[in-house]
Amino acid sequence: MLKNEHEQLVKVISFWKDSLDKADLFDREIVNDIDVRSKEVIDLTGVRRSGKSSILKLLIKKLALSDNFIFINFEDPYFIEHNNPSVIEEIVEIYKEYFSHNLKYLFFDEIHVVKDWEKAVRKLRDSEKYKIFITGSSSKLLSREMSSLLTGRHLSYHIFPLSFREFLEFKKIRINTKKDVILNEKMLLKEFSEYLSIGGFPEIVITKNRPLLKQYFFDIVQKDILARYNIREMDILEKLGVNLITNSAKTFSIDAIRKTFNISFESASNYIGYFKDSFLIFELPQFSYSLKTQQKAPKKVYSVDTGLANVVAFRFSEDKGRMLEQCVFLHLKRKYGEVYYYKTKVNGEVDFLVKNNPKDKKIIQTTWSLEDKDTRKREIGNLLVAMKELSLKKGLILTYNWEEIINQGDKVIIAKPFYKYIFEDELN
Repeated sequence: MLKNEHEQLVKVISFWKDSLDKADLFDREIVNDIDVRSKEVIDLTGVRRSGKSSILKLLIKKLALSDNFIFINFEDPYFIEHNNPSVIEEIVEIYKEYFSHNLKYLFFDEIHVVKDWEKAVRKLRDSEKYKIFITGSSSKLLSREMSSLLTGRHLSYHIFPLSFREFLEFKKIRINTKKDVILNEKMLLKEFSEYLSIGGFPEIVITKNRPLLKQYFFDIVQKDILARYNIREMDILEKLGVNLITNSAKTFSIDAIRKTFNISFESASNYIGYFKDSFLIFELPQFSYSLKTQQKAPKKVYSVDTGLANVVAFRFSEDKGRMLEQCVFLHLKRKYGEVYYYKTKVNGEVDFLVKNNPKDKKIIQTTWSLEDKDTRKREIGNLLVAMKELSLKKGLILTYNWEEIINQGDKVIIAKPFYKYIFEDELN
């Protein structure tokens, strides 16, 4: 390493270490779930701007670290030119030389910027000298490579934008008991309406700068997809992304997208994969006991955030029912991981099926309200058919602000506002 580069790296390390003192941090629920005492590499993945950097800083605070750690964000301009794997080892050596020999913890933010980063991380891990935490905004560059290179030696955590509970925490609103829910119903409904509108990206919640969400979308397209995969058709890629988000909570097919944008089947499939890998969208498969049937069935698509969908998509915010369904999906995905939609034998649809284990299933409908007779008949009817086919006694309908208990023979359906459900589901 040249002397000038050596000195530059000292300054970069110092800058990011000093940045921790200036960080204004808000608690995140997942911090308590991360096994900081594990010997494995901890990797945090998630969409750009979802708060991964702040979670690393919260972990540093939780561990009460002083001079025994490095925190580096690899999106620092220095790493545009210095992005080979040796730079990671150079950071470690320079820290020990200029800052402290007592180095035990490594926090590497947005590490996917560094070429072949996984080789350096594996070498550091195998030395058994350091506890390593890494983040990245691409599932392709983290999960797959980590699985092959660090098999059995890493723990993965997915970072979503803020949950509704975290949204309230950011606004210094704390709901700790079921009594708090009852006494604050009007306020909670008002806050939930805002949450549906602006979503859960931390900076947006703090600043209320909704137009910034459009920039988030373009940053994901340009930095996480175009630059990474050397794609030339920027216009097509952006329009395809808008199309997917506009159709959030609907089924889609690669063939239909191919025809819409006049591209090859392979390109359409790849582009959708890139949006998934950047965590801008999620796919929801249809539930079936047959893996073959499940793989052949159409998938539904969901955006990573309701606020982003409202800003980017065409007229998404006008469909309140889909906006609520989008919000429910993100809650279930965050909580259960394994989520499906269900088609009955008579082609009725239930929005969500989740499994705690093979014998413990829950089915959930979402609708803004059950006031309309046709909506009521459809939602309850499809749910009852699904309950019969799946041998379930209970069903759930999540609404905006409609609440009732519906008894049908030996089956019971509970209709409940979503904002109440998430707290009653968590609070004792």
